[in-house]
Amino acid sequence: MDNNKKRIIALIIFLLGIFMGAIDSGIVSPARDVIKNGFGISESLSVWMITIYTLVYAVSMPIVSKLSDRYGRKRVYIISILTFAIGSSLCGISNFYGNYTFFLVARVIQAIGGGGIMPIANAFIGISFPPEKRGTALGFVGGIYGIATILGPTMGSSILSTAGNDHWGWIFFINLPISLIILALSINLKENLGEAKSRMDLKGSVVLSIMILSLMYALTNLNFGDLSKSIQDTKVYPFLIIFFIFVPLFILVEKKAQDPILNLSYFREKQILLTLILGFITGVGLMAVTFIPQFAENILKLKTGTGGYLVTFMSVFAGVSAPLGGKFIDKYSAKLVTVLGMICTAFGTFFLAFYTTKYPNFASIMIGLIFVGFGMGFTMGTPLNYLMLSFVDEKESASALSTLSLIRSIGVAVSPNIMINFISEAGQKVQGNLMAVMPKITIPAYPGAGKTTIDIAKMSSGGKLSSGALAKLQSADATNIVSVIKDFAGDMIDKIIPGLKGRMMESMGNMPKGAASHIDFNKIFSGLKADYLNKIDAKKEVIEKTFQSTISAGYKNMFITAGIIAIIGLVAALMLSNKKKIKAKNI
Repeated sequence: MDNNKKRIIALIIFLLGIFMGAIDSGIVSPARDVIKNGFGISESLSVWMITIYTLVYAVSMPIVSKLSDRYGRKRVYIISILTFAIGSSLCGISNFYGNYTFFLVARVIQAIGGGGIMPIANAFIGISFPPEKRGTALGFVGGIYGIATILGPTMGSSILSTAGNDHWGWIFFINLPISLIILALSINLKENLGEAKSRMDLKGSVVLSIMILSLMYALTNLNFGDLSKSIQDTKVYPFLIIFFIFVPLFILVEKKAQDPILNLSYFREKQILLTLILGFITGVGLMAVTFIPQFAENILKLKTGTGGYLVTFMSVFAGVSAPLGGKFIDKYSAKLVTVLGMICTAFGTFFLAFYTTKYPNFASIMIGLIFVGFGMGFTMGTPLNYLMLSFVDEKESASALSTLSLIRSIGVAVSPNIMINFISEAGQKVQGNLMAVMPKITIPAYPGAGKTTIDIAKMSSGGKLSSGALAKLQSADATNIVSVIKDFAGDMIDKIIPGLKGRMMESMGNMPKGAASHIDFNKIFSGLKADYLNKIDAKKEVIEKTFQSTISAGYKNMFITAGIIAIIGLVAALMLSNKKKIKAKNI
């Protein structure tokens, strides 16, 4: 078999691994409530099925990657695939046998395997393909990773729809045939590097693991919208303290290590540091995409849960631009592709912020998503992996790429806590803004008093709303906001009628004896509720626009922030050099 065929088979092996590992980060999200209900656990406990995977994945990346640099990438990659397959099998089995603790242990095993897949695959491809084809090969990696990451939640929902909620284990069993194909194809794969001349940096591995765990857990629980209060939370500040205490200890340990787990020189060399900064920025941008389905649902008045298809469209654009960017790298430079990606991302996010929110329609949102999709494809790994490999010795390629992945993971951890605050702030304004455009309740005239009106906005702020009606209002979308408001108003009117009757009786107390006995209170209040609900129907368009504009204001600020981050990334990209020094290694 010639080298070209070997490289194609190797590319398939690693693309399958990357696809399998990438979809798993999102495929569990839509199943979380289903799994939670299956185990009968609380909401707070259910979060750990995702959190524990994220934490262990982040910890395992640098350690497993270092092992692959020392003992051989093929060997460690195959072990990673096996570990991931075993963890996936155990996760699926826990659907039928086992408990939540068993399931979390299985997720840990799965994360350990997953942590070795991405950096090893990128390193193997990066030094195995000749310079004139390397960008194209890494481009396919970026495309597959982008598509898999974005489609993960959609695939999870599809599997649940097919297998049924009682058989959620199939979202994990789906990994088994992919793993078997990878293992079968790996038989003829040639070993790639592997030098174990010095001791493994065990001390550094332990200290780095503690640092990563404490930082990632703190960032996951940090609320940037209320930073001063959030940082005092026991789920945040103790772990930040641990992180900062261990930083100087880690530096001391790594300076003495013969073969450090993390090369500190990466943070001293300008070009590598710029690449790591860009990795953090792309991590932040990647997670901002998770809010696009909700944004689309609000803009296009779609029912909650149906906006995911637009993410599918965007993944197509990302999937096309990633290999295209790889070809541009081969022909021009990684710097050019990175700059182009940041420009597309900035334009797309600013377009969504300033144009789509003002002119909410399918065409306007698609234009923005096309540019964001192309921006993601151009920046999601391909040029950054290429740059990272060009700045380090090939013997450190896997550990260098794991460092980049780790920094990107930190960006992923930070992003939701930043972005969600804009949406939450908008959500808090919904009730007040809607009440401001609500019609007033008109109380019919009765003996002793003329016609009066009641401002429902003042009443709703007085805490007279039932928790059920308030919950419906908070979970409303653009398609049902009017019906929810009608339930809201009906609940309010039911609450105030007894009080109004009481005040009427009191005001009639000074009337001549017997004068109030013939007053029919039921007649006075009959039709009051129906008339008011009809007034709400008449203001349907105003209410819907108010709801949309209020929510869109939150998304607008979020996209502006994402655009500013992309501009910072553009500045960093312009400071990159076009240095190339990667040598191809035969497979």
